[in-house]
Amino acid sequence: MSKYVHPSTTGGRVRLRDVTVVDPLDGSRTPGQDVIVENGRITSVTATATATGAPAADAHVVEGRGRFVVPGFMDMHLHALNTPEDVDGTYALMLATGVVGFRQMSGNRALLKSRREGTLPRPTGAPALKAVTGDLLTPLNASTAEGAVRAVREQHRDGADFIKAGATTGAVFMAALEEANRLGIPLGGHLPGDLDPREAARGGVRSIEHLGPGVTVFAAASSREAEVRAANTVRKLPPIPQVRFPGADRLVTKLIKGVVVNPATRTSATEARAYELADGSYDQRKAEELAALFVEHTTWQCPTLIRVHTQQFGDSPEHTADPRRRYMAPKELRAWDRSARKFSELPGATRRALHGHWAAQLRMTRTFADAGVPMVAGSDACGAAGVVPGFGLHDEFDHLAEAGLDPLTILRMTTTEPARFLGEEGAFGRIAPGMPADLVLLDRDPLEDHTALHGIAGVMRDGSWWSRADLDAILERVAAEPGAR
Repeated sequence: MSKYVHPSTTGGRVRLRDVTVVDPLDGSRTPGQDVIVENGRITSVTATATATGAPAADAHVVEGRGRFVVPGFMDMHLHALNTPEDVDGTYALMLATGVVGFRQMSGNRALLKSRREGTLPRPTGAPALKAVTGDLLTPLNASTAEGAVRAVREQHRDGADFIKAGATTGAVFMAALEEANRLGIPLGGHLPGDLDPREAARGGVRSIEHLGPGVTVFAAASSREAEVRAANTVRKLPPIPQVRFPGADRLVTKLIKGVVVNPATRTSATEARAYELADGSYDQRKAEELAALFVEHTTWQCPTLIRVHTQQFGDSPEHTADPRRRYMAPKELRAWDRSARKFSELPGATRRALHGHWAAQLRMTRTFADAGVPMVAGSDACGAAGVVPGFGLHDEFDHLAEAGLDPLTILRMTTTEPARFLGEEGAFGRIAPGMPADLVLLDRDPLEDHTALHGIAGVMRDGSWWSRADLDAILERVAAEPGAR
C-alpha cells in the first residue's frame, strides 16, 4: 500500500482506444490504434474498432483520440533505494511523471539480499527495479587493486547486476574492471581523475556517468591535454576507515552523503583552473575521435545533465526556489539549503569556472549524440541537491534538448536504449503484444517537440491506469505530507 497512491479503479482488461502509437525504435507513428492490456501485459495493438467491432463489454475503456501513447520512461541513474524503508514519496512522484522503472546506482549486501528474497517495499504504483549494484567502490573496500578485486568478487557472488566505481585511483579502477570482465559483470560509474577515458573504453568499461565526472573526459578533447591532466586532481573523500567493522557501511554512507549532495562545493582552485584550461582549449576533432572510440567499444554514457547543472549552479534560484521543492521531505531540503550556502561561499573565480563548464558539457553531449555514442537518460535523483524525483528526469529531457538532441533521440534514451543497455531488447521499451503494460499517454506528439513528454494525460503501470486527475491527486497528497527523498 501507499499513503500517496490510491489503487487504480481501472485495471484488469483495459483498452486504450483510438490512440496514435509511437514506436521509439523506428520513429514511426501509427494513428487510430486500440491498445489492449490484460494481466499487466499488452495483448494486442490493432486498428480502432468500428461499429461492427466494438470494444469488449468487460474492458475498461480509456478514450485516447488525438493523443499519443509511448512506452513508460526509465530513469537510468537513480538512488531511490538509498532509503528502502522510505521510498513511498519518491515512488509516488515517479508514477505521477511517467517513470515506470529505474537503475539503482548505489547498494549494499543487505539491499541485494532483500531484492533476492523479494522483500523490497512495493507500494502501490511502484516502478520496476531494473538493475542494482552493490557497495560503491571507495577507499573503504577498494583502496588497493587487491581490495578492488575482492570487492568485485563479493558483489558478483551477492548477485549485483553491475559494479559501480565511485572514488578510486586509475590503477584500482583498471584492476576492478579487469576482474569484472573476467567474471562477466558490467562495471561503470565515475572515472578517476588520473585515468585516460580512452584506456577505460579500450578496457571495456560499460558506462561513464555524468560525462566523467569532472574534467577527465574533457581533457581527452583538449589541444593542451597534458597540461589539463597535470592540473587535474583526484578528488579526496572525507577520511574513511580502512578496517571493516559492524556498521561500517552506514558510517561510510554518512561520511559520503555530505559530499554527494553537491560535490561541486569542494571544488578547489586547482580544479577550477583545470576546467578553464580544458574548456578554453577544446578541440572538436579530438572530441569526435573520442566519440568514435566510445562507439567502437560500445562505451555507454549517462550524462545526467540535470545533476551537473544543479551542482555547477548550486545557489541559483532556479534550484533553490524551485516550486517543486514542496514535494521533498523537510530534512532533505535542509541538506539542500546547507549545500547551497556552502556553494555561495566558493570564490567567485571558482563559481565562474563551474558556470562556464556548462557550455562544454552541452557541446560534448551533442558531439556524442551526433557520433552515435550509446546514451541513456538519468537524473541522479534521491540525494542530489535540487533534483526532484520523477521531475528530474523531465529536466534531463529539457537539458538534452538544450544540448541539441532531437526529440526522437531523447525519447529513445528513456525507452528503447535502456532496454538495449540492460540486454533486454524486446522485453520492454516498445508498444507491442507481450510487452509490459507500462505506458504514458501524451496530449501532443513527442516526435515533433520533446516538451510533449511533459504533457501527460495518464500513466499505466503494470496494467493499472491512473488518469491526469488521479496523478494530480497523488501530487497534492505528496505536497500535503512531503516525503520524497
